[in-house]
Amino acid sequence: MTTTDSELHELVGQWRERMAASPDAWTGVDLTFTQLRALFVLGRQPLRVSDLAKALAMSLASGSALSDRLVRQGLVARHPDPTDRRSVFLHLAPSGARLLRRLDHAQTAQLTRAIRLMNEPERRALETTLRAFLRIGPTPAAAWRRKTASRSKV
Repeated sequence: MTTTDSELHELVGQWRERMAASPDAWTGVDLTFTQLRALFVLGRQPLRVSDLAKALAMSLASGSALSDRLVRQGLVARHPDPTDRRSVFLHLAPSGARLLRRLDHAQTAQLTRAIRLMNEPERRALETTLRAFLRIGPTPAAAWRRKTASRSKV
């Protein structure tokens, strides 16, 4: 049986709805999707506001306003750039790191429960699918090269 693109999109949409509807992962999270994305980006490494704005494909003004809101919420902190006194780095504050860990733990637990309910052929199919995503998706090194190339243009 061949699955059409529209059937795959529908299945992915259903999966996303189930994951988003899970009370385990999102209880007490009062953030916009963009704010959450910013936390994930800053969770990888501290960035200047301009680099955060680029990573989120938004204007510098929007990136600045976003970072101001996250700082006010205590999820992000600012630290001076040791090489440029005019610049600051944004990084996760302890409460922002705790929030990301909580979300990660909840989502991992949810996925673990789902995998435990799968039979062996379903687990093998999931493994095959995950290996395919890893094979065709961007590698961490490729993402780092893109990030480095965008910085060298500045």
